[in-house]
Amino acid sequence: MRGLIRFGIILLAIIQSFFFWKIKKRTPKKILIAHDLLLGDTLLLTPLMKRIHENYPFAEKFILSKPLFVPLFKNEPYGFKALAFNPKSILSIWKISSHAPYDLTFVAGDNRYSWLARAMGSKWIVGIADDTPKWKNWMLDEAKFFDSKPATWADMMGRLLDGKDPEPYIKNEWSQSEIKKSSSSSFDTSRPYVVCHLGASSKLKLWPQESWQALIIKLKKQNYQVVLSVGPKEEYLIKEVDPKHECRHVLGTYSLTEMWSLIEDAKLLISVDTGIAHIAKLTSTPILTLFGPGSSESHGVGNFWKLHPHADVTDSYFPCRDQKILFRRKVSWVKRCGRGVNECRTPGACMEAISPKQVLNALLKSDLF
Repeated sequence: MRGLIRFGIILLAIIQSFFFWKIKKRTPKKILIAHDLLLGDTLLLTPLMKRIHENYPFAEKFILSKPLFVPLFKNEPYGFKALAFNPKSILSIWKISSHAPYDLTFVAGDNRYSWLARAMGSKWIVGIADDTPKWKNWMLDEAKFFDSKPATWADMMGRLLDGKDPEPYIKNEWSQSEIKKSSSSSFDTSRPYVVCHLGASSKLKLWPQESWQALIIKLKKQNYQVVLSVGPKEEYLIKEVDPKHECRHVLGTYSLTEMWSLIEDAKLLISVDTGIAHIAKLTSTPILTLFGPGSSESHGVGNFWKLHPHADVTDSYFPCRDQKILFRRKVSWVKRCGRGVNECRTPGACMEAISPKQVLNALLKSDLF
């Protein structure tokens, strides 16, 4: 089925390219952000969404989203309506086409979705240059390059649209309403609490259980309640870190809107470099992020979230953080590790290099408590 869908998209894209004019309108009426990103990188498109809204406030604006993330867009931040996108579903493609044609499309990350945009009748398509293999770039009408100097991926995505950078993020620009706060019934929210998010998209990003345990002891001495959270199928991490059930637990069955509420009311979020960490940027909750294989240069707060209280902890010169690839493009200033578990020669070493003492010192120095 997926092969049939791909063939149909390619055929439609070629027909659109040969038989219809590609025109860049000065004032587009319909704008689309096309992608199939994970949670964190989807939320990091916020600068692009805001910049588009500042330039085209009256345009109809749409953004593709994995179905699980759609509820986060309920209030249509910056005027964007989320369209559930599953590349394996014909119904999903049909629903996206029901809003077509689009005057202007921005492709974030993988340029293969420029083919989908053209098939949907997009008149002008903008993306990041030099995706591999080269055929992914053939449907771009305008190709931008990553910054030549260190910048966050979020800030660079914002610059897919020419002009002035968007104003820094202010609390409640992206808000949620009518969230079921089921977490409030399980513990006393009148006492300040800290959320420690243990899970991650890769096992190489996990912080050792002994380190979490040592940090939790310090947090409790500061009179904080500690809430441990994980994603789906990660409950085993909670059992390892808190076998005696001395903390409050948030299991992977929580919805993203419930997690949003939990983080929004927290005194602090401490998290490894994963999608949940970026929710704190949108709720303006103070955050401390542990960077192991990843980089705070490319996935930290950057310019857009510079008003957000935060601290990053990492071993800046870890030797195997030596890859210069960002979304399959070679970028001279990037220093990160995108290796998988089977490729890593020292699994977990970059996270083990971060000590609980470093984390506590970072919290005290940054005045996040």
